[in-house]
Amino acid sequence: MKLGAQLFSLRTFCKTPEGIRDTFRRVKEIGYEVVQVSGCGPIEPERLRDISEEFSLPITCTHSPADRILNDTDKLIADHRIYGCNSIGIGSMDGKYRGSLEGVRAFISEYREACKKIHDAGMQLTYHNHDFEFVDFGGTDLYEILIEESEFDFIHDVYWSTFAGKDPLAYVPRLAGRMTNIHFKDLSSAEKHPMCACGDGVIDFKPLIAAAEKAGVKYVQVEQDNAPDFPDAFEQMQISFKTLRPLIK
Repeated sequence: MKLGAQLFSLRTFCKTPEGIRDTFRRVKEIGYEVVQVSGCGPIEPERLRDISEEFSLPITCTHSPADRILNDTDKLIADHRIYGCNSIGIGSMDGKYRGSLEGVRAFISEYREACKKIHDAGMQLTYHNHDFEFVDFGGTDLYEILIEESEFDFIHDVYWSTFAGKDPLAYVPRLAGRMTNIHFKDLSSAEKHPMCACGDGVIDFKPLIAAAEKAGVKYVQVEQDNAPDFPDAFEQMQISFKTLRPLIK
């Protein structure tokens, strides 16, 4: 497996093409091997590809806007071909679908055509969870429905499943063959359990890495959403790197 940086963690530095290039440079200097593109400002796909190639940081997945996935699917696929990336990510489920099992089924239905197009192009449409997917609805939850009834692949976020009171180790094996990237961030022991750099919280990443490797996951992406709230977001990413790098073979 390779260790990657989810650029959403560094989004305040990625508002312009120049900022994106400098972020790639600094991520490479830390030692990250791949990136996920999310939360970045406007940039031509060819320019983004060139930056990726300049710093030898392949783009292994994205989070793409719902409107583009649903209504600009062909162009989105073409952009990802330029990046050399075959994983198009849904960052979250719109709030209108979250309150019921009927809602999540409507969500799956809305994405069905785009999902087929993306699959036919040899790519993945990947779903990224938060905590709301694990709320119980009479013995099941939204995540179960997504796993059992959708054609999505997944980017499992171990912080959010832990935050929801679930064991991510129970999900990683179930997603074997449907998960190329996984998200790591740590859960602080402080009140309300905010996210923190890997190694500064309570999550044990060693068994998760072993399970992910066994499940065929290729890329561990560090996604610390609140890194920009610290004085130095890059330092937060460096802490995670130093924690995880010795654990990944």
